Formats: sequence, C-alpha cells, structure tokens
Amino acid sequence: MLRIAIALLVLGLFLSFIINIALRKGVSGIKLMLLGINITLFGGIIAADPNSNFGGIEYLIALAGLIMSIIGLNRE
Repeated sequence: MLRIAIALLVLGLFLSFIINIALRKGVSGIKLMLLGINITLFGGIIAADPNSNFGGIEYLIALAGLIMSIIGLNRE
C-alpha cells in the first residue's frame, strides 16, 4: 500500500513539474497534448508486455499521459 502511495506522489510531482515548466515557457497546447499522447502510448506498451511486472504502475503512467493530453487540449 505504501508503494502505491509513493508511486502516486512521484507521478503527481512529475506531472506538476512538467506542466509548470510548460506553462511558464509558453509551450503550445498541441505540444503538451502530443507529449501526453506519447506518455500514454509508453504506459500502454508497458502494460501490454506480458513479461513486465510493475504492479500497476504502468496504468498510472498511461493515466498521467491522458491527464496531460486533456490539459494540453484545454490550453489555447
């Protein structure tokens, strides 16, 4: 249980760090959305691999990419 909480905390910090830098530098929403799609695909590939055993972290990576894509879509 503690491992999942730490993973969520690290994932949240990573997302907030990337989005904060992107908003400060004026990155377009398209680039942010493409980065989110890329992260989603990366998490999906790890989740589909039968030899990987990360205990559900790969689904959190895919979810983080989806959240980043939605933020990029809402940004003008």
